[in-house]
Amino acid sequence: MRKLYCLLFGLLYAMTSAAQGNVSIGKKYSLPSVILGEKRDYWIYLPPGYDDTTYAPARYPVVYLLDGDANFHSFTGIQEILAQGPYASIPQMIVVGILNTDRTRDLTPSPAGRKAYYDPKATLYANSGGNERFIAFLQKELRPHIDSAYRTSGYNILQGHSFGGLTAVNLLLHHTRLFNAYVVIDPSLWWDQQLMLRQADSILPRKDFTGTNIYVAMAHKVVVPQDTTTDHPMAIRAFSQQLQRRQPQGLRWQFHYYPEDDHGTVPLPAAFDALKFIFSGHQVHVKQAVQDPSLITKHYAELSARLGFTFKPTERYLDWLGSYCLRIGRTDQAAAIFRMAADLYPQSKHTMEQLTKTRQR
Repeated sequence: MRKLYCLLFGLLYAMTSAAQGNVSIGKKYSLPSVILGEKRDYWIYLPPGYDDTTYAPARYPVVYLLDGDANFHSFTGIQEILAQGPYASIPQMIVVGILNTDRTRDLTPSPAGRKAYYDPKATLYANSGGNERFIAFLQKELRPHIDSAYRTSGYNILQGHSFGGLTAVNLLLHHTRLFNAYVVIDPSLWWDQQLMLRQADSILPRKDFTGTNIYVAMAHKVVVPQDTTTDHPMAIRAFSQQLQRRQPQGLRWQFHYYPEDDHGTVPLPAAFDALKFIFSGHQVHVKQAVQDPSLITKHYAELSARLGFTFKPTERYLDWLGSYCLRIGRTDQAAAIFRMAADLYPQSKHTMEQLTKTRQR
């Protein structure tokens, strides 16, 4: 598995190094927050075809990355490769990297200072417990801003690591519908005597999570004598056991342990695996679709039912598939695919032209 990730980023490096001039994967912006009383920076990645005027304007799912400056480069690279071409494993998505100002304040759900192991008089995490205000910022300021500024589809994913994973679990339990899917990477569920676990024990069995997906990743932990979080892996294991025992209604979830990765390296493989889990079944078997285009409709209906959200094939994909059918002499199948595209994207001039050309053959 590790070789796979090395190959992945070797390919990314080769792709960017081969180009002349500057390479840009996103833009930096700021949003003044009334709720937090400060300016918040965020980074935006847009799919390669976002501004392509060949096709009708598409709408895209959005991934929100906590600790955005640490995860933006790796995540956008993974997302772009998985979403490439007719064999894409996931849809193209907009990525929003949220940068920190006071990380402990924003990503912890309660004021729970700890005595420092190096000095009993010192308190760790003194400025903590502002998670609800930060969540209000996400819900009332950042999300509406992104939805108004970009062509978003309404399907939203949150990824959080460590304290960010703690925030993701808090959102899952108390603000479930704010996001459709949660990527929870090595979360700090030890926080405040396992506050989230105690709350989860009562919430998980009685709440309806239909349409919600969660991927939980756990890194390998080497305990050292002065460690202040020796209960970190035990709390994550306990959460996975709660999910197994409680079987929350409608919640689609997966837990994975990464024995070869520590707390610092696990975000990379976990993000890769989480995207494949969330969108499992996204890839259409091209050779089968060429034989029977109706399988595309059936496939996306099943994907939509699994995720609790309506997904449809992109116009770009249908255009490629219809053109491929023409190249191999399957005119009837090409016509069926272009008709499908015309039904889904009636405002597209390109698709109507393709359909007209096909009928004239």
